Amino acid sequence: MTFLLLMLAAAPRLIPESAPIGTAAERVKDPARDPLPADAERAAAVRRGYAIFNDTPRHAGRFTASRLSCGSCHLNAGQKEGAMPLIGIASAFPEYNKRCGRMFTLADRVVG
Repeated sequence: MTFLLLMLAAAPRLIPESAPIGTAAERVKDPARDPLPADAERAAAVRRGYAIFNDTPRHAGRFTASRLSCGSCHLNAGQKEGAMPLIGIASAFPEYNKRCGRMFTLADRVVG
């Protein structure tokens, strides 16, 4: 999942909120059609992270008690403006979590 987040963080811009669903899907960075890292291990990690993001119960069920996937809330693979985007989110962490009374890393936030 880390590599997917890195790939998203490196994306140049968000899909505009006004983009229709059909055209927004075409703009999503997708490891099935877009360039991947040259390193085979990293490329495999990107593919796995994308699969986990889009079908979390199937690929990482222990991280979700529901049947929801990350993509259920973070639309267009977390790349659409106004739909809880993840692009650039790594720069917001670590952050202080008042409820827990401690610093939270991005990994803490993803796992819950």
